[in-house]
Amino acid sequence: MDRNISRIQEHGLRSVWENEERDFTRWLTENIDLLASELGIEIEDARAEEAVGDFSADIVAREMNTGETVVIENQYNRTDHDHLGKLLTYSSGKNAGFTMWLAEEFRPEHRSVLEWLNESGPKGAKFFAIKPRVVSIEGAEERGFEFEVVVEPNEWEREVSTESLSDSERSYRQFFTEMVEAYSQRRPNWYKLKPGARSYLTFSAGISRVRFGWAFHQGPEFSVELYISTPDKERNEEIFEALKQEQTDIETNLGVELEWERLPEKQASRIKQPKDLDGTITELTTDQRNHLIEWGVDAMDEFEKEFEPRISALGSS
Repeated sequence: MDRNISRIQEHGLRSVWENEERDFTRWLTENIDLLASELGIEIEDARAEEAVGDFSADIVAREMNTGETVVIENQYNRTDHDHLGKLLTYSSGKNAGFTMWLAEEFRPEHRSVLEWLNESGPKGAKFFAIKPRVVSIEGAEERGFEFEVVVEPNEWEREVSTESLSDSERSYRQFFTEMVEAYSQRRPNWYKLKPGARSYLTFSAGISRVRFGWAFHQGPEFSVELYISTPDKERNEEIFEALKQEQTDIETNLGVELEWERLPEKQASRIKQPKDLDGTITELTTDQRNHLIEWGVDAMDEFEKEFEPRISALGSS
């Protein structure tokens, strides 16, 4: 049987967003999760045209799991020295952990600069060259959109070499790498995060700074949880109390009793489903780790199904 294969056509960003600052930057700020998912991180609190001295960065945001600042410089057409200077100025001024240059075409010398910065630049700083693309199938009117990552750090967390990690940090990173892989198989549309050497891993629950997560706690214990940590303490309490009013239904549906922690000493609140452990992360056997990953996948799957629509309703209220 003959099959007709059509070519992919690429279009300039101006064919969809006429003005870079007024249209594209605004759209990207409102849809920052699309860029985050491409990189396997969580970006929140995106703000357009934020002041950096006498200048203003296109977008400044926050990476959820590390708390690091994200600086994004957008550019139509081919990269130039002027935008490179701006990118480095904003990155330095904000002490950015993530610096992203978005452009339609990257000059080889500019790619080389970002690659050099990833190899020899400031410790902890990560530089990306990303090409936003508008595409269509030949002859079709409908347009599609994607990001093409041109430059990214080698091994991602290059600032934390394996040799410099403690046994616990090494174990956390390995554990959550396996957890991410297992959960992405359970939920194919869930985008894979890039775990760090930390005792927790979180991802967005649909409201900025309200996060689902897996976390190791003292006890020792491991938990599936919802962590509510917006900048507004009253808002955190409102979300927590609204969910607690539905505690009976939630726990009945899950078939477990949850721990509802107001955390009065902090600005945040937490709802968690804990599991006691026989030892710390470094003391667990391979079988215990595997069983814990299986439990974490099953528990998070049910936990997310139960809380997601309730959180979504709160976000739209």
